[in-house]
Amino acid sequence: MSYNSYRHRHYNISKTKARNYAQEMEDLEQQFDQLADWSLSSMKDSAYKYFGDFEIRLSNHSANNQYHDLENGTLLINVKLSKLHFIEFIENELDSLLKKLNDIELTKYRFINVVDTHINCFYKEFKTKKDVFTYDRKGQQKH
Repeated sequence: MSYNSYRHRHYNISKTKARNYAQEMEDLEQQFDQLADWSLSSMKDSAYKYFGDFEIRLSNHSANNQYHDLENGTLLINVKLSKLHFIEFIENELDSLLKKLNDIELTKYRFINVVDTHINCFYKEFKTKKDVFTYDRKGQQKH
């Protein structure tokens, strides 16, 4: 039985699966080394790129106030997806998301969470008030 100290969980995994996963994580790190302006977290569970007015964070878990200033800092756009899909998203879907974000008045929001095709934009000075937009992850935007 193995223990994931980051997630505080025990789990069973075969040595073959553990070896394959370790290789996938090493490959992920090497792919990010070749991407301009992207940084990968030490746990390889989040990737960041700064776009001037906002920062995009690809992650397999939600952002929280412990590590990010979701009220006053740079607008954080959290895209929730598997870390094994980070590169695929950057290569195939990021442009579509950026086009949709270009149509949204981002200055009204303190935090944006993207899950699947939904863009949840949380208003400044409100805890749960939000606007929800949708977009086509493969290029064509929905209204």
